[in-house]
Amino acid sequence: MKAVKLELLDPLDDKTLAEVLELEVAALAVDQPYAPPPTPTAARALRLHGWDGEPGQEWLYRDDAGRLVGKVGTHLPRWENRHVAFGGVLVHPQRRRRGIGRRLAAHLRELVDQPGRRVLVSRSLDAPAQRAFAAGLGFTPASIDIHRRQDLEAVDWDHVEALRAQARHAAGGYTLLRLDGPVPDDLVEEVAGMEAAINDAPRDNLDMDDQVITAERIRARERSVAEAGLREYRLVARRNRDGRLAGHTVVFVDPEQPRYAGQGDTSVLAEHRGHRLGLLLKSQMMFWVAAAEPAVRWIDTGNAESNRHMIAINEALGYQIMARHIGWQRDL
Repeated sequence: MKAVKLELLDPLDDKTLAEVLELEVAALAVDQPYAPPPTPTAARALRLHGWDGEPGQEWLYRDDAGRLVGKVGTHLPRWENRHVAFGGVLVHPQRRRRGIGRRLAAHLRELVDQPGRRVLVSRSLDAPAQRAFAAGLGFTPASIDIHRRQDLEAVDWDHVEALRAQARHAAGGYTLLRLDGPVPDDLVEEVAGMEAAINDAPRDNLDMDDQVITAERIRARERSVAEAGLREYRLVARRNRDGRLAGHTVVFVDPEQPRYAGQGDTSVLAEHRGHRLGLLLKSQMMFWVAAAEPAVRWIDTGNAESNRHMIAINEALGYQIMARHIGWQRDL
């Protein structure tokens, strides 16, 4: 097997980062042509800071002429899942089926061979080539998630308004708060506890821990979001009788890609379920985004295929399936 020489990506190297984004755009055009291309500011910031203060690393592979033809990405989490390594490989579409991906995968295995890391988790599109590649490397499917998209130009707004009115009636004991920007200091600890409700979402057979949500982690994420230039919109449901936070939904908009918005977490604490808060939060967010970001046409979201409750809400609000993804894992 031909030796592979890798170079570690420096996110501050503008020329090399531009090459990486070109590689990703070429891959998206073939694998997920509906997906928005990465933008330079967010790409650099998230590589420097990670999503919440834990950046991963990328190693680049060039051919003999110096052209970037593939890369390996790894992430070794510290907040939780210290037994897990996340990783994946990407090869330029024009250079696939030549053994490059398999050679890069061998290096991935070496890069994540760290003390305590006993599980390697990866993700791919649910397609025959990706399935065969992952299975050939000893991975087994452990989860399925679905990428859905909402088209704000095609949605039936009268229908959404009717759903919002029904949800508002069911949630009569709650008030919605808008938080556009950093969480206020007097709410950050309670928001951390509320965000932890996402741990109730199904993980299927993935060998992964609950997320550890703290005020420190929220602040780290806010710094990353600010460096990435993203605008964050958060709606929070608060119970009127005691002021306790009950649930939230979050949407991010990249001004360098203003036609697309990305859905963050939507979760409701167990003691507050049964009041249609999830539907109220999601429908109200649609009206807020449409007013605050008139350029946005699409909102993208992803859910475990087994998360029937959230899928029912999304489908009622007009989300359509774009793709199916597989979460893969293998023992290290």
